[in-house]
Amino acid sequence: MDKQIIEISNDGFALSLYRGFIVIKSEEQTVKVPLDNILSVIISANNITLSKNIINAITEYGANVIFCGKNYVPYSITIPCAGHWLVASRIQQQIDTSKPLQKNLWKSIVQNKIYNQAKVLDLFFPKHHNIARLKQLAKDTISNDARNNEGIAASIYFKSLFGKNFVRDRLCNDINILLNYTYIVLRAIVTRAIYGNGLLPFLGLKHCAKTNTFPLADDLMEPFRPWADKLVFEEVNRLVNIQDIELTPEIKRRLTKLISIPVKTGKGCVSLNDAVFDFVGSLVASFEDKKVKLKYPEFE
Repeated sequence: MDKQIIEISNDGFALSLYRGFIVIKSEEQTVKVPLDNILSVIISANNITLSKNIINAITEYGANVIFCGKNYVPYSITIPCAGHWLVASRIQQQIDTSKPLQKNLWKSIVQNKIYNQAKVLDLFFPKHHNIARLKQLAKDTISNDARNNEGIAASIYFKSLFGKNFVRDRLCNDINILLNYTYIVLRAIVTRAIYGNGLLPFLGLKHCAKTNTFPLADDLMEPFRPWADKLVFEEVNRLVNIQDIELTPEIKRRLTKLISIPVKTGKGCVSLNDAVFDFVGSLVASFEDKKVKLKYPEFE
């Protein structure tokens, strides 16, 4: 059974446990969800009833809880402390990774991200003149992305995809709110995969801001953002007013389908959730063998 993203956006809900289920109850309805079927619980409501036992139960099953602020900007996330049985040795390998390897891993991640951005643009605007420019930026990316090709590509890509006046600003109520929400889903998938592979999200390859407690998750999200962008673009085309967007339950359901998008890997066609897990596993192999062995799904 596919994993689920559970979101609680309205006040007044009470969460409880019952025989392996999380029970979500309001005055109007009661919903039961198997704990082993949850990938993440996103809480954007201000007033709900939630106990420590519920959070512990969710994390025991390998899921996480994300608390959001305004415009679905994530403020905090709970994660399991008990993880992979090889966690000690893998964390040590993660700590011991050389700077040159980190820089080459980041180069590979940026290249794949930009190539995927070019594929998104080609999907919706097949004759766009910036497709070739993005591909060239990917090709020209050097160790540690020292020329900031990722930032240059992002500016070109978003304006090409969403219009020349678009600015990526997490606090805006326009298309950004759709991106925020979909990236939260992606971050949950990646964080879960990091812990499932016995690594720590606190030790990043590139991201290292003092206010960021999950730099590795933000590093490893990058190649998968274009899948989220594709979903958002399709959603934008359904909307009439894109300057003041309301995230309805229907929109959220469509965006959370990111988890189960079929992608092509060396194992065949799998869900994006499984592809992310395998990708993080290839990072572990890179740490173990001390060379870049990242395996990316294909964007089609």
